[in-house]
Amino acid sequence: MKIKALFTSLLIISLGLTQMSAQENSEFNLDRYYKLAADGTVHLNTSDANIKITGSDRSDVHLDVQRKETVRGIRSRKSNFDMEVEERGGDLYINERTGRGGVTFQIGSRRIDYEIEIEMPMTGSLRIKGDDDDYVIRSVNGDISIKTDDGDIDLLDCTGDDFDIEIEDGDLKMDGGKGAIYVKIDDGDIDIRNGSFDRMELDAEDGSVSVETSLSDRGDYELVADDANVDFVVLGGGGEFNVSKDDGRISASSAYDTVQESERRSRFELKGGEARVEIRIEDGRVRLSTSK
Repeated sequence: MKIKALFTSLLIISLGLTQMSAQENSEFNLDRYYKLAADGTVHLNTSDANIKITGSDRSDVHLDVQRKETVRGIRSRKSNFDMEVEERGGDLYINERTGRGGVTFQIGSRRIDYEIEIEMPMTGSLRIKGDDDDYVIRSVNGDISIKTDDGDIDLLDCTGDDFDIEIEDGDLKMDGGKGAIYVKIDDGDIDIRNGSFDRMELDAEDGSVSVETSLSDRGDYELVADDANVDFVVLGGGGEFNVSKDDGRISASSAYDTVQESERRSRFELKGGEARVEIRIEDGRVRLSTSK
């Protein structure tokens, strides 16, 4: 009798697992158009996606989401995924909704192919919160704010006046840009080229920092790095450069005049303007140069 009961239980479990494994592959597809004011903001909240955002002379937003989840094995519950999109006050809110109810377990592997493509007015702004997303953003000329735990960000030909970027683990690559920029990266590289900023605040704990920008008269530029190499290239303008270090090396090209030099601090002047540049590192190398 006990053997029969055990066999019946195993059969029920086996049938249950078969049902669970048959439900593991799922797809989500969304391809729609939404309204956005000319100076409106796209608010995006996602995770684990490859995201491409392009600005153009269009007047609306085209949102294309393609997500496929493949599980090889068994899982006690199927995950729920949806994309909540709302037009409100001239802005567009795009929020990912995921979750599983109850207790879950999984045996086997899980793969997610997740692509988001957004085409929007180039005059619009972006406000993004992500987790393990990668971004390629081109020709969006409004304000851009991105906060993500892990992931890489590429900004190309974005000519807005305000950039606010925070990354825990990932790289930032930027070609173009003006106005004010704030970047904080815990573990990753910062690479900014062809900039024309008048205010800059960069904070990198571990990685390399490479900046090319013209300097604005009375502009303010501050770079702080714990364990990183800093390359600062001036494309135009000039000013005063104060560089301090705990342990590392400081060098400047012949275009810079050395005003003061000590074991832990150096001060340079570059003719052509009155900007203020402050660079502080704990352990690494600082190199100052110009494009000429």
